[in-house]
Amino acid sequence: MTATEIRPIVASSDATGEQRGRGRRPKKAASTTSIVGREPRVDLLPAEVHTGRRERALARRAWLGVVVAAAVVVVGSGVAYVHQLETAEALRSAQAETTSLLQQQLRYSDVRQAERDAALLEAAQAVGGSTEVDWNASLAQLEAVLPAGVSITAMSIDSADVTKAFTQSTVPLEGTRIATMQLTIESPSIPSVPDWTARLSTIKGYADSTITSVSLEADTGTYSATIEAHLGDKAYDDKYTKDDAK
Repeated sequence: MTATEIRPIVASSDATGEQRGRGRRPKKAASTTSIVGREPRVDLLPAEVHTGRRERALARRAWLGVVVAAAVVVVGSGVAYVHQLETAEALRSAQAETTSLLQQQLRYSDVRQAERDAALLEAAQAVGGSTEVDWNASLAQLEAVLPAGVSITAMSIDSADVTKAFTQSTVPLEGTRIATMQLTIESPSIPSVPDWTARLSTIKGYADSTITSVSLEADTGTYSATIEAHLGDKAYDDKYTKDDAK
């Protein structure tokens, strides 16, 4: 490569002539640009060389991208593998703990069966005893409210049980009943319905009562009356469900 002499090009302008006419100012001389002292550069390489360089640069960038992508894939695969190992270890630990718990449960299987039997028995007692009435207390209350000189000569009781519903009254507005007491009493006077109703209403669970018949016993001079008293659900003793209610 040979250096080529570059001569500076000086732009000049013709000298201005005499001013023509009054008030006209002379034109300024055009500025000159000098490139003296600059390093001369000449590119004599063919265009194919520059094209090859650009293609090689692009190829290097492409391979760099491939290497970076491969590195990312390798790192991601390693992280996933480590996570898989940790998950498998956690699974094995959980399985071992489950096996240990099952073995411990087998050791106390008899106790667990006893607890289930006890719970089943309590449930059966609660169901079976749900219709029980404390008849001792009810009859004691009934005896306490009898007027002076009145005695019970016969009595029959019909109450509900867990296998069938108790027969209800067909009379409108009468309350639900769970038991009926059929009483035959002996009284020195004719029983008063309001008095009997007031006395029987103090019995626990009282629903209603009716004097169904009254007759005079000629040989004794006393009156025999039949009274039908009904008890509602408040007459249940609830002895098997008191703990659950608490």
